[in-house]
Amino acid sequence: MLYGFLITIIPLLIVGIVLRKRHKQNYFLIMGTIAGATTDPPALAYSTATANNDIPSVAYSTVYPLSMFLRIITAQMLILIFCG
Repeated sequence: MLYGFLITIIPLLIVGIVLRKRHKQNYFLIMGTIAGATTDPPALAYSTATANNDIPSVAYSTVYPLSMFLRIITAQMLILIFCG
C-alpha cells in the first residue's frame, strides 16, 4: 500500500513543483493539470469550484486524453511483457 501511495504522489508532486517553479504557472492551471493527469473528474469539479473560472477545465482537457492513452498503452505493454 505504501508503494502505491508513493507511485501516485511522487510524480504529481514533481509535476506541480516543475510547473510552478520552472514554467511559472498559476495554481488553478496546476490543479487542472494534476486532475487531468490522474483522470479524476471529482478533482476537476473541486478545482473549478475553487477557481470560479475555466482555467482548471482547460488544463484538464489538454492533459486528460494523453493520460488515458498512456494508461491503455501501459496496460497492454505490461500484458505483453508478463504473458509473452
